[in-house]
Amino acid sequence: MKRNIDWEDLRLFLAVAKAGGLAGAATKTGVSAATLGRRVSSLEKSLNVRLVEREARGYLLTVAGQELLRQADDMEQVAQSITTWRESGQTRRRIRISAGEWSMRLLIDNVTDFWSTASDWVPEFLTDVRVRDVARRQIDIGIRNARPKQEWLAGQKVGTVDFAVYQAKTVSPDKELGWIGLVEDEAHYPTGTWIRENHGDEVTITVNKAPLALSLVRNGQARMLLPTFVGDAFQDLVQISDPIDSLRTERWVVMHQDERHEPSVRQAVSAVAKLMKRSPRLCSNQ
Repeated sequence: MKRNIDWEDLRLFLAVAKAGGLAGAATKTGVSAATLGRRVSSLEKSLNVRLVEREARGYLLTVAGQELLRQADDMEQVAQSITTWRESGQTRRRIRISAGEWSMRLLIDNVTDFWSTASDWVPEFLTDVRVRDVARRQIDIGIRNARPKQEWLAGQKVGTVDFAVYQAKTVSPDKELGWIGLVEDEAHYPTGTWIRENHGDEVTITVNKAPLALSLVRNGQARMLLPTFVGDAFQDLVQISDPIDSLRTERWVVMHQDERHEPSVRQAVSAVAKLMKRSPRLCSNQ
């Protein structure tokens, strides 16, 4: 039965062939002459062909050995190209990070605080209404508002999120100002439900995505319930209510139990968690 070729045997054979013997190859590769001799013999057995004539002055390649040298030399050039590609940084792992729209903007606004082009991983940011599945590897890291319940998930609590009511500072205190309400999927979120139950008859404008309300609030068109890490970031906004206890949520960084010790995932989780624990705000210059 034929044996599979050991690629390390090929690499060492190439060194022996180019050096003309074991001594020169040993100096170049750092592998002992005895080991090199065994690896060449192993390769001959794998290929079922004699590659060298063992003479007193060194190794003389047979016809088959000369042909293999040409083939192996091409392989070495390919290997060097792969090494160059690897060292260029293009093989860095892409870490898929999922979060809600506000939290995703928070990450993107503060990306330079937890990631740089010199990092050993590359972020891929994903946000949508559905919760992407960590278990099926749809994402590597999820920013969630509760402790993960599945046994195959691991989580790290990194803070809390408060919500309060904001309006533009330019709005006169005695002006009757309407509210921005939420429709479609977000109407059923806790924030959408709270607005509907407490100020439903005061809603003058509706949006289907809460972040769309920010410009409307800053322009003095209406007031809105915002996360405090959003509202407090803008000097042209004023908080007109205390944080609403019933809307407070936890903030968790979630990852797969089996993946959390993988170096690039561990680095990404640590970097994101460190940022979140500082309770960052949105960048107000955007």
